[in-house]
Amino acid sequence: MDRRTFCARLAAGIAVTAGCAGDGPTPTTFSTPPTETPTPSPTPSPTAGSGAVEVAAGPEGRLRFVPEEVEIPVGGTVRWTFESPGHNVTSKPGASEKVRNPEGVEPFASYEGDQHFSVDPEGSTYEHTFTVPGEYVYVCAPHADQGMVGTVVVTEG
Repeated sequence: MDRRTFCARLAAGIAVTAGCAGDGPTPTTFSTPPTETPTPSPTPSPTAGSGAVEVAAGPEGRLRFVPEEVEIPVGGTVRWTFESPGHNVTSKPGASEKVRNPEGVEPFASYEGDQHFSVDPEGSTYEHTFTVPGEYVYVCAPHADQGMVGTVVVTEG
């Protein structure tokens, strides 16, 4: 199933939430430009040989991560692709009360510093490799209150 078909079928069963549209500060990014738009994985496990679990941020302009939860082993990588403008990825506590990280773990973010409303350009990607087991709850800081929240479960072995 291609990405468009997957997203169309997924959207048919989900109420669409109105997004935050409008002019804002010029986006700041520290992401690398994509070479192609990857297809989001509908399963919560890495695809053999892919090297990273793919998560779509804002597919079809929706305020969601797809899939919302992924499970990876210690040392696994998650790659977020920003499929619409105005999004970021962060587990920094100052970004939202919804974020959680395992004890003693350095939070991750697709931006530097505490500029929680810095957003990544559409089509760019951000990757993070998880080296500590546990549950990580992350958000898109501009849309956390609208439910743009995801989870990465990192398992031993």
